[in-house]
Amino acid sequence: MDCGCPCGCCNFNLCFCCYKSYFFVTSDDLEQKNKKTVRSLLLLVLVMFLFAVALIPLYDILCEITGINGKTRQESAVLDYKIDTQREISFEFITSIGAGTGLAFKADNYQLKVHPGEVIKMQYTATNKTDKRMLAKANPSVTPGPAVGYVKNTKCFCFDTQVFEAGETKHLEVQLVIDPALPEHYKRLTFGLTFYDTTN
Repeated sequence: MDCGCPCGCCNFNLCFCCYKSYFFVTSDDLEQKNKKTVRSLLLLVLVMFLFAVALIPLYDILCEITGINGKTRQESAVLDYKIDTQREISFEFITSIGAGTGLAFKADNYQLKVHPGEVIKMQYTATNKTDKRMLAKANPSVTPGPAVGYVKNTKCFCFDTQVFEAGETKHLEVQLVIDPALPEHYKRLTFGLTFYDTTN
C-alpha cells in the first residue's frame, strides 16, 4: 500500500520523513497559526478597550436617571416649591479629590440647617496646586442614596468641566432645593462633590 511518502517508503516505523509529514507542523503552518492568534488577541483587546470607554458615560447616565449611587442630575426648570418651615433638615457638605488630582478643594461651610422647598446656596473654593494648566470635573452625590430624587440640583459648577490655570483659585457655587415631598424620617442629608483631573 502506498502511504504517499515522498521517499516511496511504506513503513511508518522506519521512515523519519513519514513521521515529519504526519506528526510535525511545518514552520510555515506554525507562522500562520501564530499570526491568526495574534490578530484574534488584538481584536479582543480592542473590543474590551472600546467597551470600557463606553461603559463610563453609560454608567453616569444610568446613575443620573435612576439615582443609583446617590448621583444627582441637573434640573433645568425653575422649581417653585412652597417652603415647609415646620421641618428642619441638617444638610452637610463634604468634598474630596480623586487620586492624582492636584487641587485643594473645600466647601465654605460644612453644615446648614435648611427647610424643604427653600433655595440652598453653597460656596466652594478650589485651588490648582500645580504649576500646570488643569481641566477638572466634579461629580456630585447625595446620601442616603434613596433621598437623591428629592434633592434638586438647580445650579452647579459640577455640570461643566472647570479650567484651572497654574496656581489659580476659583470660587464656585452650588444651588440646591429639597423637595418638600421628602419623607419625614430623613433628618440629615449629605451632599458630596469629588473633583477629578480630566486633563488627559
